[in-house]
This record gives sequence, structure tokens and C-alpha cells, in this order.
Amino acid sequence: MSDGQKYYLIREDVLPESVKKTLKVKKLLEREPQISIFEAVKRYDLSRSAYYKFKDTIFPVEDQTRERNITLLVHVDDNVGLLYRILECIAAEKGSVLTIHQSLPIMEKATITISLNAREMQLTINELLEKLKQIDGVNQVQLLGMNM
Repeated sequence: MSDGQKYYLIREDVLPESVKKTLKVKKLLEREPQISIFEAVKRYDLSRSAYYKFKDTIFPVEDQTRERNITLLVHVDDNVGLLYRILECIAAEKGSVLTIHQSLPIMEKATITISLNAREMQLTINELLEKLKQIDGVNQVQLLGMNM
């Protein structure tokens, strides 16, 4: 998006309650299109003005996944075959790897930066991060960014 706006990825736990409630209202309206906005905001104890203020400015990352390229930073132990297992996991979920950079190991630890196209993936970004964390030898997985 080249509209001059700046975009940020931010963890949910630091969002104000009104923004969290706006996300809940949006999800409710998507699930139950017959419900009115008035009923939806009332259900979550949110003012209509707060809903209208945030509704077009906040979107869960997983809602944006299928049309996005994402970049991950993976902290790993220096184990033979670990990069293969990580790439195998991404491929099994139909992620298309675009770039890979693995640092030289220091004290038997390394970092891997992976950019991938998630268009065909059925998992959300959070589900993918959790799945990668389950691989033996993976210490941490972070979402560095995504194309907007």
C-alpha cells in the first residue's frame, strides 16, 4: 500500500480494550451478518463511536495471510538437517519459500531468515509459528514483517 500511511504489527496484549472489542464486533458481524451493528457493540459493551473509529483501521494478521508474503526469523540450534525439517514443514503447509538466509553458527546457535508466500497456506500465521516452534532444535520463531 503506497497511501502514505505507516503500518505496524503489534501484539494483542498491548492493544486498548476498545480496539480488542472492535475486533470482536467485526468477527461477530462476519459470523452473523443478520445482526445489527447496534446489537453487536451492545453485546461487547463498546460504544458505536469507538467501533466506527477503529473498524477500518485494525485487522488481525491472520486475516491478511493468504495474499501476503511474510518474513520469519527462526532461532535454532546448529543441528544437521534442521533447516531441511523447517523447510519441509513450510512446504507441507503449502508455503512457497522465496528467500532463505542462514547465519554462520556461533556457540552452536544460528538464525535463519525465511521469506515466504503464504497464499496457498490453510494455517494462520500464528498457527504456522506454533508449528515451527514444535520442531526439535527450533528455539524461537518471530514474525519480522509482511508485505502490505
